[in-house]
Amino acid sequence: MAVDLRGSYFSIGNPLARMFGWLHPYKYRQTVSLNGHTLQVSWTHRAETALRQRSQPLLVEMQLYFSCVVQKRVLFCSETEQEYVPVSDNLKVCFRPVEALSCDPEQFAAQHPVKRQLSSRFATRMFPARLSLDHVKGQWQGEFSI
Repeated sequence: MAVDLRGSYFSIGNPLARMFGWLHPYKYRQTVSLNGHTLQVSWTHRAETALRQRSQPLLVEMQLYFSCVVQKRVLFCSETEQEYVPVSDNLKVCFRPVEALSCDPEQFAAQHPVKRQLSSRFATRMFPARLSLDHVKGQWQGEFSI
């Protein structure tokens, strides 16, 4: 005699999916359209808790920074002139490829001066595909992939 436990209190579903949920810290996910391209945003439970405590939305700017080297930067901003896309009630994102003011390594390391936003065909072809956010010890952390 076989007992069917599917859908019952004792069923655990797919054990690998459940284990992935326990081990994977980025439990919250949202997919948005950013400049006509799909961006998958994911964040941790710590970030979700910090977002819910905010009175204003968190503004996240992803920069592709062209200088002596190309660098991906995630900035957590106050209100700026950029057009942000809402991810949730408390989270908005934008993306900008920018050019450095100079290629001075000391100035680059200390200040990341921006000369202008790039609008060349090459720069406009690159878009972020994923953004991951966390909130650790009172500080926002983020990284994105292209």
